[in-house]
Amino acid sequence: MNLAQKKLMKSILGNILLLFFIIVSIVILTGIPMNFDIFYEKGSYRPNMPWSEIYESITHNFKMVFTGEIRDVDILGETVAEIFQRSARKSGIVLFFGIVLSVLIGVPKGILDSRKNDQTGTFKMLQSLIPLSIPDILSIGLVQVLALYLFKNGITFLGIGPIEFKGDQYWYNAIYPILAISILPTAYIARTTATAIEEGFSKPYVLAARGKGCSRMRIIKNHLLKSIFYEILSVFPTILALFFSSLIIVERLFYYRGIGYEMINFYTSQRIDPVMGGIAFSYFMTVMAVLYFAILFMFNLLKDLLIKSKES
Repeated sequence: MNLAQKKLMKSILGNILLLFFIIVSIVILTGIPMNFDIFYEKGSYRPNMPWSEIYESITHNFKMVFTGEIRDVDILGETVAEIFQRSARKSGIVLFFGIVLSVLIGVPKGILDSRKNDQTGTFKMLQSLIPLSIPDILSIGLVQVLALYLFKNGITFLGIGPIEFKGDQYWYNAIYPILAISILPTAYIARTTATAIEEGFSKPYVLAARGKGCSRMRIIKNHLLKSIFYEILSVFPTILALFFSSLIIVERLFYYRGIGYEMINFYTSQRIDPVMGGIAFSYFMTVMAVLYFAILFMFNLLKDLLIKSKES
C-alpha cells in the first residue's frame, strides 16, 4: 500500500468515525422525550421525569434506528421510509438544480468580478458581497415576495405560469425554491472564483503568458480553469452547508413538501403523535447525515483527482 492509498484509507476511516459519532449523537438527542424539562426546586435543578424513563426512551430509539424498525413506523397512513422517499425526490430536485444553477451563474460572475482594477470591477464585486452579508431568510423571503407579486398580477415567469407562490403540485413549482436556495451559494462561488483568478494572475507563468500577448479569457481558459474548479471543490463543504441550512427555510416558506418541510412537520403538526414524530425525525436526520458525508467524500475524491491531473 503506497502513501496515497494509506492517506485515502486514513481519510475514509476518519470520516466513518466522525459519521458514527454524529449518528449516535442524533439518536441520543432525538430519543429524549418531547415533554422532558428541567426545573428548579429547593435550591437544585432536577428533571421532571425519572432518569430511568429518559434512558429507556433513548435505548428504544437506538433499537428502532439500528435494527431498521424505524422505517416501518406509520405516520398518518405512510411509513417513515415512504415519506422519506417521496420528500427526498422533491428536495433532490431543488438541491441538484440549485447546485447546477449556482455553478453556471457563479463561475462566469466571478470571472467578471475578477477585474478589480477598475470601477466596474469593484461594483461587480459588491454584487457578490452584498448577498453574502444579508441573512439567507431575507433573500429567500424576497424571492417569495417576487413570486407572490407575479402570481397576483398574472405575470408569467420564463414563459411559464402564472406560477403559484407556494405548493408542489406541478414540476414548475420547484422553480422559485431553486432560485431562492441558490442565491447565497451563487454569491459564494462567484467570490471564490474571483479570488482564485486574482491570485492566479500574480503567478509567474501567467505573467509570462500575458507578456506574450495572451488575452485574459485565453489565460483563464488554458491556465486557471482547473485552479478555479479546485478552489470551488475545496470550499464545497461550506457551499453544501449553505444549501442544507437553507433547505428547511425554503421548503417551509414555499410549502414545498421536501425533507426539510417534513422534518419540521414531525414536531409542529398536531395530527402526528410526538413520540412517532421524534422517531421519524431520527430516521430523517440519520439518513441525511449519511448522504451529506457521502456527497462530501465524492467531492473530495474529485478534488484529489484534479490535483493529480494538475501535477501530471
